Amino acid sequence: MDVRYAGSAPVERAASAPATVIGVRTALQSAKTLKKKPQKVNVDINIKGIIVTDAETENNVLAVSIYSISYCSADVANSRVFAVVEGAKGNDENDSHIVHVFVCSQRKQARALALSLAHAFNDAYQLWQANQAGSMNSNAKRTAPWVRFQEESDEEIDEEDWQSPAPLVTFA
Repeated sequence: MDVRYAGSAPVERAASAPATVIGVRTALQSAKTLKKKPQKVNVDINIKGIIVTDAETENNVLAVSIYSISYCSADVANSRVFAVVEGAKGNDENDSHIVHVFVCSQRKQARALALSLAHAFNDAYQLWQANQAGSMNSNAKRTAPWVRFQEESDEEIDEEDWQSPAPLVTFA
């Protein structure tokens, strides 16, 4: 896959499509001002995170843990762009997040990278759940891991206003 690392830029919010679009635009503009073709890289996505290596030298360019990724997208404005937002490393609330921008040769490659990351998130979450269940079974002092809730009627549940969370992966 022909993927190039266009660089990174700060973003204001961890999981926001508009903020990510602005960060992507900033990173692409910075790469354009250098008048140099972005670095050709290999992108490996697995349940541990993303590892980016230089395509020619095999040197590590970037490694992002799956636990520090807060958002990813196949960019809306530029369909060949795959972007990943990495969470702030500090404990300060004012720390900004960083968007890493990858330019693919085709739109379907950007979408495939976004889907691969979504599958990696799903697999990592399932592994975490399995580990949690195993730790609950091995701890003899624990009683039932569930909490009893007050009985609700189906009508009450149907009337509740549910708001779905922001999507993890977005497409053009």
